[in-house]
Amino acid sequence: MPHGMTWFDLIIPQLAQWREQLQEYIGTSYLGHAPISVQYVVGFSAVSLLIILLVLIARTKIANVEKGLVPDDRLTLRTFFEMMIEGTLNTMDGIMSRKHAVFFLPLVGTACFMIFFSNFLGLIPGFEPPTSNFNTTLAMAIIIFFVTHIYGIKENGFSYVAHFFGPIRKWYALPFMLMMFAIEVVSHLARPLSLAIRLAGNMFADHKVVATFTLLVPILVPVPMLLLGVLVCIVQVAVFCILSMVYIGMAVAHEEH
Repeated sequence: MPHGMTWFDLIIPQLAQWREQLQEYIGTSYLGHAPISVQYVVGFSAVSLLIILLVLIARTKIANVEKGLVPDDRLTLRTFFEMMIEGTLNTMDGIMSRKHAVFFLPLVGTACFMIFFSNFLGLIPGFEPPTSNFNTTLAMAIIIFFVTHIYGIKENGFSYVAHFFGPIRKWYALPFMLMMFAIEVVSHLARPLSLAIRLAGNMFADHKVVATFTLLVPILVPVPMLLLGVLVCIVQVAVFCILSMVYIGMAVAHEEH
């Protein structure tokens, strides 16, 4: 090591070099060749605005009482939102009580729509799915994490925290209680990480596979990959939302604590 230099001085240039190499591999944003991270923020914001616009359009039919009473005989924006919401609510009913399912439906339903449209944005040529970025998925997972524990404490009080110490809570079991507490804390902290990494990793890999086949052979060959990409998009929505339901349902269930 040169005289007067520290390990910190050597590591920073190396990190900068790795970042440049990674940037060359990933590419730059379609927004004026800005850093790729800007693309995910704008994409996620665009998905949010798109969902708001589609909801307002679908609401115009529901707001009309006469037209709202008669269901559409084909797939429309209204029936699409109704199927998604009904399917989400029915799934939540099987995991938690009806009262909690209705209460947490706006949260889980919003996550469902945001992930769904973000995933499918990546199937459009030239666009990156916002959910393939770890920052995006971690932000959603952290919200689920805080909601889980805030409402777990709200519904069950101190007993929610006490269950972290295991089933035996006596003075003679203190070492066992401390060990159980450490295990529970680590397992709960791993939940948002697993949610975020799973979604981001799968969407990143799926997008890169589709993009690679499209670049190599742009005619016919990418079609099976696109169909597989559609399946991956749908499955990842279900996995993230169902696990969120399970975490919240376990936290607010009185009989669990």
